[in-house]
Amino acid sequence: MKVRLLIPFIFLSFSGISQELVDCEKTFEYVYSKWEVIENMQYHSKKFERHIDQDDRAEFDFTISRHPYKVAGRMAEKGHYILYDPEVSEKEAMYISNGFPFTNLMLDIQGKIFRGLNHYTISDAGCEFIFGIIRREYKRMPESFQCSKVVREGNEEILIRAETDEFHWKEYNAQKGETVLSIASKLSVSAYLIIEKNDHIHTYDEDCGGKTFQVPSHYGRIVELFIDADHGMPMRIANYDEKGLYESFDYTDYRFNVKLDPAYFTVDYLDSLN
Repeated sequence: MKVRLLIPFIFLSFSGISQELVDCEKTFEYVYSKWEVIENMQYHSKKFERHIDQDDRAEFDFTISRHPYKVAGRMAEKGHYILYDPEVSEKEAMYISNGFPFTNLMLDIQGKIFRGLNHYTISDAGCEFIFGIIRREYKRMPESFQCSKVVREGNEEILIRAETDEFHWKEYNAQKGETVLSIASKLSVSAYLIIEKNDHIHTYDEDCGGKTFQVPSHYGRIVELFIDADHGMPMRIANYDEKGLYESFDYTDYRFNVKLDPAYFTVDYLDSLN
């Protein structure tokens, strides 16, 4: 893989900020060591996603149990809650209404109603999904990555960054039973970018067997992951393709190992918060 890591670019992006290169392998090890002691966490998330028709921006408050994995997400603007408990259903989440449609709904987490064209779904919450993709990319081509200590918005962070000139589109012939999600997972690429590129592919979970379409060669032309230098959690993730920024996620207000009500991850408890 041909790599173009631009030190001047980083200094221009973070003007006046001192930098110190660090070992990427040790950075990943450090992050995982921090995650091992986290049983649950709460944080605020602000997303930007490029969509086919228009850009999408939204904010959420998440509470996540890691062992066992459960997610309670609150839509900051509307106040609706979303509860995902794979022990109840791996494929569905409960939509807990704070208004219209005035009823709680069990919805397919990959379906058009729940996910639509959102780049990710509720089962990807918790930062580990996208971090895992970046980790696999590093294992596959470590020479494309550069890690450095930075100070961003007054916070000491570690920037994990990769850039490639070889981002391109290639033809893919789908086999029976393959979906956009399964293909993206196999290739470690963005499922959304596949849908955006191909007019005859419309949903993440449709059977693409027999279809030929374009898939990206990498998850992004540029991938940036900012890690808090203290607690090891992502503070910002930004991914770019040949058009520019196609998604970013900013994380704030982390709380770790919070004493939660035993009934927290239940419909009745979350319903009582509305």
